[in-house]
Amino acid sequence: MAIPKVKVPKFTTTLPVSGEVVEFRPFLVKEEKLLLLASESNENNMAVSAISDIVENCTFGKIKSTEYAMADVQWMFMKIRSKSIGEEVNLYLICGQCGHKILKTMNIDDFEVRFNENKDRVINIDSTIRVELKYPTIHHYDRLFDTTEEDAVYDVVADCISKIYSDEEVFVNDGNSHQELREFIDNLTAEQFESFEEFFETMPVLFKEVNFKCVKCEVENSLVVNTVQHFFG
Repeated sequence: MAIPKVKVPKFTTTLPVSGEVVEFRPFLVKEEKLLLLASESNENNMAVSAISDIVENCTFGKIKSTEYAMADVQWMFMKIRSKSIGEEVNLYLICGQCGHKILKTMNIDDFEVRFNENKDRVINIDSTIRVELKYPTIHHYDRLFDTTEEDAVYDVVADCISKIYSDEEVFVNDGNSHQELREFIDNLTAEQFESFEEFFETMPVLFKEVNFKCVKCEVENSLVVNTVQHFFG
């Protein structure tokens, strides 16, 4: 007699950035092991790898973390975790005044995605050239978090260029033009590059604002929880 397969429930959610409706399942024991290893390592790249694998597995291969905005992948992981081991997560919050750590329980379903009012992804470089951008992925975040390379931010910007429009033609980033795109960025003025910085500073972010009073020094604190590591626990 063959061992029967356990039926796993399925759910749906709407991704906040792409707007796609995605079917997903809770994570299984094999995925829970990935979470445990990542949590024990306390390394950002392990957390990113675990989130990426779990999201792809639990969406039946639909959501690949290299193809979706970071906020969408975080949202998907949050929903999967909520249906798998519960909505509550315990976080240590650090007082900005005295550095005391405070354990706080939060409901991860209360996290939301904040959008910039101006959602236009096209930047006007000058009167003849426009650049269309795409939001960075969770792997771009990992690269910026875990590097001391000064050029890392420019590499990420180059990766996030989708198209470049001129009066004569349209350049499409096919993934094989990184060096050309870096040269394009290196030849921008500081003022022109500021438009790129503004785009990334105002990109969609999964976050929760937390207000708490330190039990040690009694100072009122306000902080935003939005990093990859915060979703473990």
